[in-house]
Amino acid sequence: MGSLDFIDGTMNKYVYLDILKRNLKQSASNLEISRHFKLYQDNDTKHTADICKLWVLYHCPGVLETTAASPDINLIEHVWDYLPQNINEHNISNKQELRKHLIEEWAKINGSSCAKLIKSMSNRLREVIKCKGGPTRY
Repeated sequence: MGSLDFIDGTMNKYVYLDILKRNLKQSASNLEISRHFKLYQDNDTKHTADICKLWVLYHCPGVLETTAASPDINLIEHVWDYLPQNINEHNISNKQELRKHLIEEWAKINGSSCAKLIKSMSNRLREVIKCKGGPTRY
């Protein structure tokens, strides 16, 4: 897994760009994929902002392009489902405890779980094509 980052306030294109600058290359390096990764983003306005697109153009070895109305096939969505399930097992009473437990649970996500999600991508894409871009079982 790459780095987990927290934001305070509202996410906008400048906050997103800062996250990219601070984490993307470092995460790729830590995962030993610096020259071989492709960034996947949905079509959120923060991701498609010119300032972010320009940074990505110069700093990413590749980008997976998505159409304006593409279904969300981002594998991270499964991780976002996993975290609350495990976080709910803790007795959390404040924001600092929440961050602490999120970091702990994030660190527990293992490579085999990620590999399984990645291996499912070809099936996911076939399903998207089969459903003509509509809802899928994923």
